Amino acid sequence: MTGASASPQAALTSTWVIDQIENGIASIEVDGDTNISIPRALLPKGAKEGDVLRVDIALDPAEQARLLAQSAAQVAKGGTGGKGNITL
Repeated sequence: MTGASASPQAALTSTWVIDQIENGIASIEVDGDTNISIPRALLPKGAKEGDVLRVDIALDPAEQARLLAQSAAQVAKGGTGGKGNITL
């Protein structure tokens, strides 16, 4: 991946080439050396075999904090605190 910097929140940029799409699964070549399979639904609308995608991956600390708070609120509402079956 390219575009990395010292900042922990910096986005990493990767180049994906769509190798093939079959039965709702896309075979993707990542940065010219790794192949992955992903659901077709994750590709941009209209993407087809041979298209090149620029993919930016970055941490989202604000969303992480929101999800952790949401999870803590769910735990606080009840349950057993991870100590067995939850009473409904």
